[in-house]
Amino acid sequence: SRPASGAMYAPSAWAATPGTVERTPRAPGLGAAFVPLSATAVADAIFDEIRLSGTETRPPELTDRHLEVLASIFDEKHLGNALELVQSGKVKRLVAHRSRRWCFQVRGRTVNETYLCYPDAFCSCRAFQWDVISRGEKVACKHQLAVKLATAVNVVCDSEVTDLLMAQLLEAYARGGGEKKQNK
Repeated sequence: SRPASGAMYAPSAWAATPGTVERTPRAPGLGAAFVPLSATAVADAIFDEIRLSGTETRPPELTDRHLEVLASIFDEKHLGNALELVQSGKVKRLVAHRSRRWCFQVRGRTVNETYLCYPDAFCSCRAFQWDVISRGEKVACKHQLAVKLATAVNVVCDSEVTDLLMAQLLEAYARGGGEKKQNK
């Protein structure tokens, strides 16, 4: 039940395939000429919209419409798990003192679980390796999604660390041991 040629498709089909959200016509009347719209592009536009909704006196607002679109991309349960991480303050940006390099650290369910996360590229959790990379079933893991949500609504806690500690953390995660250590 697709709309007539040239009509825009409804957002309800956005979660059909990870990586490609929807195909929209280039211009009315062009029939089958469609341009793919990536799921990450749509999600990033929503995160930008959330971020820009704040002012100097009012924090950014996450609306029902934002949640609906994000749930159609990431799935409701996945989004809920990420929101839980944000609401419980488990997202932290680690900033190296001298170099100002940064990464995110997201705490897991237990105090011994922490994951190194770069929201657009990497997470040290198993779900990222399996669901995002190996099987390609998800656009992002819940930790990456939590980082994007936390930065969009401006609730990320910054923690300054030494450059040496930052290097040690990155090395530990590269070896696969980062998720078992509790750091800061």
